[in-house]
Amino acid sequence: MSYFLFFGAYTVLSVSGLAILKHFLPQFSFSTRVPVRLAAFLALGATLYAASFVTWLLILRTFPLATAYPIAVGLTICGTTILAVLILGETLGPVQILGIVSIMAGVILLARKA
Repeated sequence: MSYFLFFGAYTVLSVSGLAILKHFLPQFSFSTRVPVRLAAFLALGATLYAASFVTWLLILRTFPLATAYPIAVGLTICGTTILAVLILGETLGPVQILGIVSIMAGVILLARKA
C-alpha cells in the first residue's frame, strides 16, 4: 500500500514541476533581466522537480529496480502527457492515446506485483 504514496508523490511532483517549467521557460532569456514572477515560477518548477528526485531516491531504497523504474517512468509519461493535453493545449492522435492506455495497463500489472 505504501507504494501508492511513494509513486503518487513522485508522479505529482515530477509532472507538476515539468509542466511549470515547460510553461514558463519560453519566457526566460539570459540576455534580459528576469521578472520576479517568472523567477518565482521557474524556482517553483525546479523545486518540485528536485523534490521528485528525492522521492525517487526513497523509491529506489524501498522497491526492486525492475519494478520501480517501469512504474515510475510509465506514470510520469502518462501524467505528463495528460497534463500537456489538459493544461498546455497539446493534442494527441488515436495511436498516441492507445500508447498511453497500453502504458497504464503495464503500470497496473507491475503495481499488482509490487
